[in-house]
Amino acid sequence: MRILLVEDDESVAKALEKVLTDERYTVDVAEDGQAGWHLVNAYDYDLVVLDVVLPKLDGLELCQRLRKHSYTMPVLLLT
Repeated sequence: MRILLVEDDESVAKALEKVLTDERYTVDVAEDGQAGWHLVNAYDYDLVVLDVVLPKLDGLELCQRLRKHSYTMPVLLLT
């Protein structure tokens, strides 16, 4: 299972990445919404873990953009 983690807080991102990789998930990390959008267009993800407050493109806007472009993977929003 491949997961995209979009989180701008480095300590939170590292902690979540470690927990997920310890459970044998493949995890890609983006530090802002725009980088997350580029990764979604480059790779197939089974899940997106998405912070709500992000630079460049916030989490809600990114989620709306995903749905508008017919991406159907589950999205877990972090607040």
